[in-house]
Amino acid sequence: MRKWMKAKRCRIVVGIGIALVMGILMYTLAGYVPVVGKYVADAKLSLYSGEKVNTRYVFPSSRYAATGRGRKLLQYNLRNNTIFDEAYNDRITNQINRQYLSFIAASSGNTIDYPGMLSVWTNIDAADTSKVYAKIYAMTIFDETNIAAQDSERQICELAVQLIESIDLNCTSIQMIYANRWGLYELNCDSGKKPLEYHELTKYIKQFHEEDLPLEYIEWRNALLRG
Repeated sequence: MRKWMKAKRCRIVVGIGIALVMGILMYTLAGYVPVVGKYVADAKLSLYSGEKVNTRYVFPSSRYAATGRGRKLLQYNLRNNTIFDEAYNDRITNQINRQYLSFIAASSGNTIDYPGMLSVWTNIDAADTSKVYAKIYAMTIFDETNIAAQDSERQICELAVQLIESIDLNCTSIQMIYANRWGLYELNCDSGKKPLEYHELTKYIKQFHEEDLPLEYIEWRNALLRG
């Protein structure tokens, strides 16, 4: 009997250990904690929205989603402790695009063709909802300026900083596609909740390989080179 009880206790301990390991793995890989994650997400979004929220886990991410007022999306990111509010994001998008259009109108010269609008993804800090972290997307800037190939990265960084500083937003991340006669480039920098380090932006620039260039860019470049 004593041996049987000892074996049973061992099985329980082993089972608890396996469950803990599985829970840690699920959180590490997908930001998912069974039961607890949903409880936290429901509580955070209910407090934020002022109404009872029932979330569902979005596999395989660290997000828990629900539908808020006006059928707008609400999401809670368990790993980052942030909230995405589609209704708020829509208001911010409209606001910064008004500022962005003013920036384009004030930009001198006609050698740089900016996209018609910017896209934005905002993350609200669940611990302090007055703090908002935003990522802007600019797709694609076509630059006909006759610059040297080695100046391309500097030009990308300067344009990115000009865009960020032209809008009233705590921009902590940016994704920008930039095209000139020398190639097609992507700047993709995500600082999370930290301020962008402008002097480090060059580290996040990649140039597309020739075989990966889209037809739109190839046609634009050919027309530019023909002159």
